[in-house]
Amino acid sequence: MGSEISSFTGDEARERFLAAYDHAMGFWPGPREEWDVETGFGTTRIHRYGTGDGAPVVLLSGANATPAVWASCVAAFAADGHPVVAVERVGEPGRSVQTAPIRTPEAMAAWLEEVLAALGADRVHLVGHSYGAWVALNQAVRAPARIASLLLVEPVAALSPVKPRFLLGAVVATVTKSDDFRRRWFGRLIGDTGEAPDVAAAQTRVGLEALSGGFRWRLLPPRKMTDEQLRLVAVPTTLVLGEHSRAIDCARAAARARRCLPHARGVIVPGAGHGLPVSVLNSEVPALVRTAEAASAA
Repeated sequence: MGSEISSFTGDEARERFLAAYDHAMGFWPGPREEWDVETGFGTTRIHRYGTGDGAPVVLLSGANATPAVWASCVAAFAADGHPVVAVERVGEPGRSVQTAPIRTPEAMAAWLEEVLAALGADRVHLVGHSYGAWVALNQAVRAPARIASLLLVEPVAALSPVKPRFLLGAVVATVTKSDDFRRRWFGRLIGDTGEAPDVAAAQTRVGLEALSGGFRWRLLPPRKMTDEQLRLVAVPTTLVLGEHSRAIDCARAAARARRCLPHARGVIVPGAGHGLPVSVLNSEVPALVRTAEAASAA
């Protein structure tokens, strides 16, 4: 593949990662549908839970993560009749296969718009974590027509710079031969998410495989949003930040959101790190969806 295309380094690396991924996806509730969407940037794998006819809740996981991270949240998100759809981004390890580079934020928005169009949904509730939260916010800025609400968990770069120590740790974790270092760095980064121990262990295994050198990353770096861009976001938005995040300055991000996101409310989770605070999300996402649906019906 071309130098701007992400891919596994070989069949063995791919099979090793997918074994960890499949195990972690086994913690999703069932039944779960799974299919591929063809886009101009490659094949995108989709996972869906729930049969409700409400606007879907679309999940975008962070870099170095997969839809498996939402396993403890999916049932709660779908409880009010909104199907849950998790999207595997092209350019990251998983079953999506990238065929064209994503060089700009506009291209990222074009890819996601193709995916959302293929879902056949006029309105979606976007929920993103870390890099996925940046992708969600980027969509609301550049292609907002389908977006009914946003829930952003620890959005990297968009509101405040990524912490230098996080960037340094990520680089070292990617190049080191020490599994012990990767495990310790990953554990400190994510923190306590409130997941069951076996679920958390499965997520950690996926993350460590993604960092093990078996995948060539050609990921579009997340970029800071301007004040003007943020003020374009016109849908109900909830920002969830970890008090002890090792990735972003939560106080700085929250202050900028208050200043520039006119329809946002912020939640700083005491003691939380950069991971997904499951119990918080299992109440905040349904609440936001209900608020957005009520506003749409008014």
